[in-house]
Amino acid sequence: MLTSIELKSTYGIEVGRATYLTEDTVPFEQHKDVYQLLWLQKGKVTVTLTTNKKEIKEGDCLFLGKNELFRLTASESYTLYYVQFTDNFYCRTELDSHFLSKCFFFDNTNAINSITLKPEHEVFVQCYFTTLLKLKSKEYSEVHYMLAHNIIERVLLYIMAGHIEKFVSFNKEKLTPLQIQHTVKFNELIKHNIRKERNVHFYAEQMNISIAKLTEVCKEVFGTTPKKIIASAVVNEIKLLLKHTPMTIKEVAFELNFEDVSNFIRFFIKATGLSPKEYRELL
Repeated sequence: MLTSIELKSTYGIEVGRATYLTEDTVPFEQHKDVYQLLWLQKGKVTVTLTTNKKEIKEGDCLFLGKNELFRLTASESYTLYYVQFTDNFYCRTELDSHFLSKCFFFDNTNAINSITLKPEHEVFVQCYFTTLLKLKSKEYSEVHYMLAHNIIERVLLYIMAGHIEKFVSFNKEKLTPLQIQHTVKFNELIKHNIRKERNVHFYAEQMNISIAKLTEVCKEVFGTTPKKIIASAVVNEIKLLLKHTPMTIKEVAFELNFEDVSNFIRFFIKATGLSPKEYRELL
């Protein structure tokens, strides 16, 4: 009988904190057949794979696919958080499997993939890791599993939605000219209209294609739906306004074309796990 959510279980997730040259040095343990997300909270580290090497700095997130074993070297202290998960943990449905297969950032064949978190996003990353660490110590339940799965999905969707141009560039050889055309157009429309338009119909109409066709393209290219990509882009805009403007929560809601503030708050909580007020207080 399963009693916890751990890597060796059928659900396959591990989360932890690793340190080096600190008073409480905790080593980082690698495993095969897992996807790995690393967030360097403090310090500077050189990551070496078989064919690639890269220095990551404070605030960087690193992504490694299955069987991409690596070495970490540093001349100063560092603190990093990590999540490791298996296919069995993430792939509940065919769409989950397809989405994971489209996550280009887990393929480091040509270069080591990393992104630098903006300050307004570090709050969420810290919150997500804290929640996952708490779940790790709890007795296993379906609710805990779903919460852990939703957190990982939020992180992957954020990366996908926030780095569409990089995605297209990386996958250019794998995409058809029409897929590239649709993807670039969709990205441009989101950039210019996301504060006013959240309806998939609007974007399909502007692209002169049906909703079914846009959904098909997004599933083929990104492995997820246009609705989820749009929602992630909206969340990123909300974070920017809460972080960089003195606007009230009500004003932010209206700026993003939410007619009802309570709906806006529910939308943000569902996407992030925090209310707009809680997020702003953590900045």
